[in-house]
Amino acid sequence: MHPTRISFVSSHLLTALSLSLLLLLGCGGSSEFKSLKAKATKGDPQAQLDLAQMHLYGKGAKQDHAEAIKWCEKAATKGLPAAQRIYGVMLRDGYGVDRNIATGREWLVKAVEQGDAEAKLELAATPALPPATAPKR
Repeated sequence: MHPTRISFVSSHLLTALSLSLLLLLGCGGSSEFKSLKAKATKGDPQAQLDLAQMHLYGKGAKQDHAEAIKWCEKAATKGLPAAQRIYGVMLRDGYGVDRNIATGREWLVKAVEQGDAEAKLELAATPALPPATAPKR
């Protein structure tokens, strides 16, 4: 397996493990889900990211990539580096939206600029865009 692909898989494994730990600590039941959703709705970026991951993986919530990307975008726009990284990956890979490598790269760069080491690995695993061609004369 290619080294950048391994890092991509590793980062997703870490995300899944951290979400699993969160669920084991009490976010798996319906009242816990409602509480998390209430925090997310009020604008808590960490709650928004946690809710996004629950929908992304179907752990403690119905798996729904469109719902996952909606909540992840909210957290990313608030500047949460982990959300920016995950949102960038979702855009790059087409989770819940049409694949958009260019916008995915932009979000990964934002996360890298904030020091997110995993985002640096994801950015390295993201295809470079071809240079724009000059218009014909």
